[in-house]
Amino acid sequence: MNETSPRREGIIGWFVRNHVAANLLMFAIIGLGLYSGLNLRQQTTPDFDINYVSVRVPYLGAAPEEVEEGVVIKIEEVIKDTKGIKKIKSTSKEGLGSVRAEVEIGADINEVLNEIKVKVDAISTFPELTEKPVVYKVEIPTGILFVSIYGDLDEYQRKNIAEEMKDELLNFPEIKNINLLGDRNYEISIEVSENTLREYDLTMSEISTAIKASSIDLPGGRIRTDGGDILLRTKGQVYTGEEFGALVLRTYPDGSRLLLSDIANIDDGFVESKSWGRFNGQSTLDMEILAAQAENEIETADRVKEYISEKASTLPDGINLEVWGDRSIYLQDRLDMMSKNMLQGAFLVFIVLSLFLRLKVAIWAVIGIPIAFFGALWLMPVGPFPVTINMISLFGFIMVLGIVVDDAIIIGESIYTKIRADGHSIENVIKGAQKVALPATFGVLTTIAAFAPMLFVTGFAGPFFKAMSVVVIFCLFFSIIESKLILPAHLAYAKIDEINEEEIFSPYSNIPWYKRPSRLFQRANRFVQNNLHSIIENKYAPLIEKAVKNRGLTIATFLSALIIIIGILNSGITKFVLFPEVPGDYVVVELTMIDGSSAESRDEVINRIEKAALEINDEWLKKNPNDLPPINKMGAYTGGMTELGTPIAGDNIGLLVAELPFENRKVSVLELENMWRDKVEDMPGVKKLTFDSGRNIGGESSISFNILGEDIKQLEEASKYLERKLTEYEGVFDIRSSLNVGGEEIKLDIKPQAESLGLSMASVGRQVRQAFYGEEAQRIQRGKNEIKVMVRYPEEDRTSIDNLESMRIRNNNGDEIPFSSVATASFGKAYSSIIRENGIRVVTVSADADSSIVEPRRVIADITENFIPEMKDRFPQLEFDLEGSSSETVKLVQELTNASIAALFLIYILIAIPLKSYLQPLIIMSVIPFGLIGAVIGHIVLNEAISMFSLFGLVALAGVVVNDSIIMVDFINKARQEGMDIIQAVVNSGTQRFRAIILTSLTTAIGLMPIMTETSTQAQFVIPMAISIAFGIVFATVITLFLVPCLYVLQDDFILKLKSFLGKDTSEAGLKEIRYS
Repeated sequence: MNETSPRREGIIGWFVRNHVAANLLMFAIIGLGLYSGLNLRQQTTPDFDINYVSVRVPYLGAAPEEVEEGVVIKIEEVIKDTKGIKKIKSTSKEGLGSVRAEVEIGADINEVLNEIKVKVDAISTFPELTEKPVVYKVEIPTGILFVSIYGDLDEYQRKNIAEEMKDELLNFPEIKNINLLGDRNYEISIEVSENTLREYDLTMSEISTAIKASSIDLPGGRIRTDGGDILLRTKGQVYTGEEFGALVLRTYPDGSRLLLSDIANIDDGFVESKSWGRFNGQSTLDMEILAAQAENEIETADRVKEYISEKASTLPDGINLEVWGDRSIYLQDRLDMMSKNMLQGAFLVFIVLSLFLRLKVAIWAVIGIPIAFFGALWLMPVGPFPVTINMISLFGFIMVLGIVVDDAIIIGESIYTKIRADGHSIENVIKGAQKVALPATFGVLTTIAAFAPMLFVTGFAGPFFKAMSVVVIFCLFFSIIESKLILPAHLAYAKIDEINEEEIFSPYSNIPWYKRPSRLFQRANRFVQNNLHSIIENKYAPLIEKAVKNRGLTIATFLSALIIIIGILNSGITKFVLFPEVPGDYVVVELTMIDGSSAESRDEVINRIEKAALEINDEWLKKNPNDLPPINKMGAYTGGMTELGTPIAGDNIGLLVAELPFENRKVSVLELENMWRDKVEDMPGVKKLTFDSGRNIGGESSISFNILGEDIKQLEEASKYLERKLTEYEGVFDIRSSLNVGGEEIKLDIKPQAESLGLSMASVGRQVRQAFYGEEAQRIQRGKNEIKVMVRYPEEDRTSIDNLESMRIRNNNGDEIPFSSVATASFGKAYSSIIRENGIRVVTVSADADSSIVEPRRVIADITENFIPEMKDRFPQLEFDLEGSSSETVKLVQELTNASIAALFLIYILIAIPLKSYLQPLIIMSVIPFGLIGAVIGHIVLNEAISMFSLFGLVALAGVVVNDSIIMVDFINKARQEGMDIIQAVVNSGTQRFRAIILTSLTTAIGLMPIMTETSTQAQFVIPMAISIAFGIVFATVITLFLVPCLYVLQDDFILKLKSFLGKDTSEAGLKEIRYS
């Protein structure tokens, strides 16, 4: 190669002439990316930012309305003015008040937490029987796996093993918490009957006071002696039921004593709630292992399974520990699936490049993919938007697979064209790269500009958009570095031989057998190249000339297609499901009985649901005896889970979890959900029964409305009215209301004569509470367990209204007065929970929808436009708004609109700078809406609903479609500046850029082909994005090749007519003045 003194070759020339620097840069990026990638955390989905501060105040034994009035309203009042709080939502239920404050994005959540804590601690008017408020920042730990403890052991043994394992596992730094399912807390119950109290002239308060006085440890100070200080303390605290039984209540003059065990039945056991768990039909206590958000799910699961294996070997025969619901297995499978699609896409991109370019050029262009990927891996964990390895970030790599080589293709093709025309030299390599470097760089920057505003999308969709945007932006940034600094240096020193077609097409018999595959590939390459050249010269050139000359008709054709597509979008042919379901790994059934239902009726319903699941297995195996059953493992539990995954107890709720076989699965999770739901018939006493096999990205249900007001009777009536309306929509199911009504409550009213007997409402209420709920005499610490010591009536004396009416109320003089003489009991309806939002009572009516039958957005729109006005007329004191996923949909559309405007503004700036024009960027950007045509056609052809991922793909498409147009317009401008006729300039520029435009579009679409054809249910929710980009970019190719040239000439027509109309200079010099200003 002949080298001359370097001229103004810039940084590109410097790296071309210093190929060692280029290689060192490449190895540095790969090395840093490899190191960072090996240490990146792996998880299923991105982390969700939960900006919530929660306050919990136990008020044991209190009804929801008492909790609301005595606890919740007081907390709301003191914290509502706290700076940084966006919304306050509270729940009052039996025995517990909780207030959750949503913190504004950008506010310091720790400062808000501290301020709320100070304000809540300052409240001095809480009812006497409330416990200390707990104020904390809400975090969502990641569920890793379940461990079932079952076999030949009783409840005490199961709990002891579980607590021992829990203590050992919590020593692992990776584990955040462990939930126990099918578990009951320890309690010491001291039961004294009414007859016994009367016989010994005792009261519940006296017994409780005696326990507190006798069972106690007190520090006594210290004795200072010559030999040193000696500590004093009174040690009388007892810890077991037997020790409590030995406590002395009274000592008589004759020296005899009345012990607690003489008058009470003492049960050192569990709380009275009827809680249990079953695993595959056997009694169990299950542990749900939760990892901290910052931990690697796969590594944490491996460590827990290793511990379980070692622990199981130390247990006696007949006691089993079984791991199930292992999310790490599914996570690894999904990551492998996405990685496989990425490798397949990269291979297809290489095949396409090698057919269109010389093999060495194609190889060096493809090397840009791993360099860009390793660069992204290097920076992913740092900066203001850290990203982990998850399904969404991996899809970001797949999405950018074909886009990331566009820059390398443009530079490589330009260099190849230059050295083929003028010879292979360093100067020609530099000139070839510099010819397109500026517009190519700004083309990539426009794509980055399209993704950048997505980083600021909030809500449930925010983490998904951020994960993909960060990956894409970093990959494109490093693609600029690779294509401008590394690729030209490699091509400068690559030996690209002249093409000898006579040798390539010579008979195979003239060459050894081992060279024949490469010769076949060379023939394929030349076949594609020759035919492409023929298409450009004989098909495209005359066609573009005809299109430009008939530009009005060409533009009208494209506009007509766009109008038709917009009409199709509004016709309902394409479905909109903005927040798709993310497929889960299990089917979860949540049961809520009508308030006041007995634990026995709940257990019967759980048994019937469990039986239905077993019948599905039996029926499947009868038809398919060689298959595995659809349900591999199943857990059934009393109690349930909150929306944040915290276990909650209750005699009217239940939970079932079914896991499918991991391998050789013949039934999908969604199919099993539908089979199970169809199998379970309507059962009396059931208020809510939901079957769930996935999670809506928008959070909660796909259809959700809030009804706000203070009159709880009207709220109840309005919620039922809306529920009835939702039943009219086909495909809408699992309709429920947050207002749980139906249980009975007894309200006590004191009679006037009670006051003359020295009784008040407080003393009557306290004695009734002591008898039926119980009085907490003590709370002791036994090991790591906090145990309540409760004094109450025996269970058989607390089962009917007769027990209440027959009890005796005692005044300060010790007189025993029948309850019926001092108070009355009236029956009424009870609310199991009262929810408030920003200080107003609220009821949420929600439902799920089968998107294959009905679009949730259409149901929401119909109710909002046609039914809510009717409800407002009927209930003028109530207000209505959207909640959950419905609210998130509106919010996301607004944020995407704002992000799109910001992206378009940035794209305009980045086009205007290299073209040095205010008008030409508008020509290029006018093609952006036409990408919608291909995207919509793709969704129709593949029968996919348009989702938020589709919209994200359209935003990404806006940045991609302008890339080739920028270079096309730049080529036309340069040709015009050289004095070429406008039509000839357009045709020549089109033919010169035809191969690069076709190639960049093909690589983008081909790179997404494997994920678009992926059959795994776990990948279905991201496929719409691939469809938007792949089909949109294919149609955008036609736009760039035909519409952009027509719009460019139309611009000149407009300028010419404008100048003529204004009487200005219409010469070429005069036109140029406007065109480039």
